[in-house]
Amino acid sequence: MKYFIITAYGKDQPGIVAGITKVLYENGFNIEDSAMTRLNNEFTVMLVVTTEKNISEEELKKEFNLLEKERGLNISVKEITEEVLKEKKEVGEVYNIVVYGADKPGIVYSVAKLLADKNINIADLRTEKSNDLYILISQVEFPPGLKEEEIKAELEKIKDEMNIDVSLEKQEAVEM
Repeated sequence: MKYFIITAYGKDQPGIVAGITKVLYENGFNIEDSAMTRLNNEFTVMLVVTTEKNISEEELKKEFNLLEKERGLNISVKEITEEVLKEKKEVGEVYNIVVYGADKPGIVYSVAKLLADKNINIADLRTEKSNDLYILISQVEFPPGLKEEEIKAELEKIKDEMNIDVSLEKQEAVEM
C-alpha cells in the first residue's frame, strides 16, 4: 500500500473537487482523510490518499498536470509512510477555543503561542473576519495531565491584553 498527501489550491470555482477526485478515481486511489474549504476567493483541498499501485510522487503529480492548467490550480503531492499515517500520540482532553473581538494583528499569534508554550496541539483552527469582527474557532488537544484551570487563567490574560472575548469548553468525545 502506498500513501500520499495531496494539497491543491486555486481560485474558487465549481468543479475543483470533481476534477481532483476524478484523477484519483481513474488511477485507483482511495481517499482516507480530507479537508476542503474556501478561504476568501481561493479554494483549498488537503487529502490523504492510498493506492495498491506502485506509483511514485512524480508520476502521481504528472496525472494532475492537465487539471492544474485547465483550472489554474497549484497541486502538490508528497508520499508518506504507513507509520506516519498510523502514528498515534497520547492525547489528554479535547477542548474548543472560541475568540472574537475587534480585528487587530496578533490575535492568532497570541493564542497559538500560548498553545505551543503549553504543548497543546491544534487539531483544527479556523478564522473569519466579518466587517470589523474577528472570529477564531479552534479544536485543541491537551497533553495528558494539563489542567483546564491553568489554560483558562492564561487565556484570561490574553483576553485582557487584546481586549477580546475568549471561551474554552471541553468537547465531548466524538469520533467521525
